[in-house]
Amino acid sequence: MSSDNNGLSLADLVLRELYRAHAELTRERETACAPGCAACCRDRVQLTTLEAAHLVERLRLAGREDLLERLAGDAAPEEPRPAWSMNALARMCLAQEDPPAEPDPPSGRACLLLADGLCQAYEARPLACRAMASRRRCPPDGRAEQDPWWVTLDTVFFQLVEQADAGGGFGYLGSVVSRVLGGEPANLVVCENLPGLPVPPQHQARLQALLGPLFARPVGGRPLGMALQALRR
Repeated sequence: MSSDNNGLSLADLVLRELYRAHAELTRERETACAPGCAACCRDRVQLTTLEAAHLVERLRLAGREDLLERLAGDAAPEEPRPAWSMNALARMCLAQEDPPAEPDPPSGRACLLLADGLCQAYEARPLACRAMASRRRCPPDGRAEQDPWWVTLDTVFFQLVEQADAGGGFGYLGSVVSRVLGGEPANLVVCENLPGLPVPPQHQARLQALLGPLFARPVGGRPLGMALQALRR
């Protein structure tokens, strides 16, 4: 894979730009979330290997090898893998196919990156954590109350982040971090190319107004849309 600014690969640059864009677009989101509110911070986080590599890099730079060891040691061989990635689900929806049922994961525990209710890797957290927001304070089981528009926008970003890692892996936090650190867990699914965006009709015009500026954002000397296209496998 080609490298660009500061030795970062194009995929790394795209991921970081998608994180920045998501943060900018969601600033106006109405949310009850605040530091110390960690009801949704469970170990069932799903992410791509590209996101896990970014997380690993940032934790190493911070000297937190202890957190990496804790995450990698949490990868259980018997842990079920996701039934599909976001782009696989989109592909099946666009083809009007019924997706397979998701397996019931083990009961979620508090995320291993938490300490006193705060994330120890907040700046490098994956999109699944960035997208989790609730209009009301969550009950202890972490069920969030989300606005449908923000769910649509988050889903689009999940698909774009997956496109940046097409051919990579997708799964639960411990398993994906273990793979990035050299392990070989078998419970990951393959990240797919973006098949299209199955967006609810009521959100299409609003989303379309955002996609042009989003895809025009510069990444490694080219627009984000072209960079994503270059990462197709």
